[in-house]
Amino acid sequence: MPLDPEEKLGEVRAGRDAGFFDLHSADQISLVDLSLIFDLARAFRETKTEKLSLCKGCSVVHAFFEPSTRTLSSFDLSAKNLSMDTNAVSSGSSVKKGESFLDTAQTLDSYNLAVITVRSSEAGVPEFLARHTRAAVINAGDGWHEHPSQGLLDILTMLDRFGTADLSGRTVTIVGDILHSRVFGSLIRLLRKLDATVRVAAPYTFMPAEAEKFGLTHYTNVEEALDGADVVYALRVQEERGAGGFIPTLREYSKMYGISRKRLDIAGPDAILMHPGPVRRDVDVHSALSAVDPQSFILRQVENGMAVRKALLWLLSKRMDERDKEYTRL
Repeated sequence: MPLDPEEKLGEVRAGRDAGFFDLHSADQISLVDLSLIFDLARAFRETKTEKLSLCKGCSVVHAFFEPSTRTLSSFDLSAKNLSMDTNAVSSGSSVKKGESFLDTAQTLDSYNLAVITVRSSEAGVPEFLARHTRAAVINAGDGWHEHPSQGLLDILTMLDRFGTADLSGRTVTIVGDILHSRVFGSLIRLLRKLDATVRVAAPYTFMPAEAEKFGLTHYTNVEEALDGADVVYALRVQEERGAGGFIPTLREYSKMYGISRKRLDIAGPDAILMHPGPVRRDVDVHSALSAVDPQSFILRQVENGMAVRKALLWLLSKRMDERDKEYTRL
């Protein structure tokens, strides 16, 4: 008789737990942690939107001090599928009235939450809050810094495509606004852990200072960067973070760096196209490639996002007893 989904997930997790109590940076995640997260995510992917009781009795609040659609809905639906009680704090919260992030987080923590997901336009907020709350804090994007769960779902998408445990011998070309991208901040850390060769194609104005220390190769010619790549990862121009002032016009940028059919063909027929969303059609990626093209894995990323976030929520919500001991020692 086949195992029911919860029994199967229990077997996948048996004797294993995450090596972190909060997740504010991809630097916290070891290779052992990656293996556990991805094994669970693959099992959760098979359950689709089936209601599971794994986190029944646990509560999560999504403290999104910056607007979000995709990440918020993904975390919230994932939590509901795990039977968590959920609530959301929007960008119009008490912070707008002058309350500090710390006071808001500690107020929420007083509700005996298991997890707080945090999104902010300021870098470092999730890490700061994690030091002052008993709830597990998950970084859902902070400023120009990081977006760990996005990086995890991206890596899972790549590994499943190639059927490998790491990315050794694979070339990932990242195209676009590197400087302002928190997605890039987490993705590059994880790509380095898994031994990928990383190229970036971007104007000099979109490159952070001393980028070569990340072990990547910078190209201003996108065609050269795409040649022979296994993954083409397009990033959005982050106009809401001031990126519009770093290029002449979006139209000019698209001509130089937008991913078209012709440019994707340079990478080759086996290359996959990825994008963290939301896609700006005919700016980052040409419309015909964004979803229906067989080389586009953009919607697969979305599906993997729910699976990865279920894994994170389950892992961290069930570590509260250990977290309380750790918190008491501080």
